[in-house]
Amino acid sequence: MAPLYVPTKRRLAADDPFFDLGNAEANICYFEKHLVRALPDIVARRSHMMAIVDGLLEDAGRLQHPITCHDPPCCGSTHYPSALAYEQHYDQVHRHSCAACRAVFPGAHWLDLHIQEVHDAFFSARVARGDKLFQCFLPACPRTFSRPLKRRLHMVDKHRFARSFNWSLVRTGLRPAFRLPGRRLPSGTQ
Repeated sequence: MAPLYVPTKRRLAADDPFFDLGNAEANICYFEKHLVRALPDIVARRSHMMAIVDGLLEDAGRLQHPITCHDPPCCGSTHYPSALAYEQHYDQVHRHSCAACRAVFPGAHWLDLHIQEVHDAFFSARVARGDKLFQCFLPACPRTFSRPLKRRLHMVDKHRFARSFNWSLVRTGLRPAFRLPGRRLPSGTQ
């Protein structure tokens, strides 16, 4: 897979607009530090410099290029106006997603439970033998159960989960629409 970003060196002239914001800040610091006697003049220059800085920040906001998400399942189809928007998207869609079926989960514990219960053949064989392998949904709770129904009753009774909770979350994830085409979850799920 080709890297998404390759750093390259760029030579910029001293008067390049890239340095305007830094030059303005340096001028402000210089005026505040060395020209204390001419305070009224400094105040006027500072307000002028701050106006320049504000204008440069507005220009930077308009010139910023959108960020494209190249991770599956997006594959270049979604664009984000800022790094913050892209980070939020990545946390929601890609941070805890299953590599096999592309289901997305709310946390690492949910993803671990999903991989174990849905994609692990050894787990299925041990459950068929009657071993207690279905872990509680809460990471701090050490209880394990022989069937998902017993786990569900435990969650409602001991941890006060709502009876209307999405109990298939471990199997389907938050957004089953992000699954790869042609990949299906085991029978009994969407």
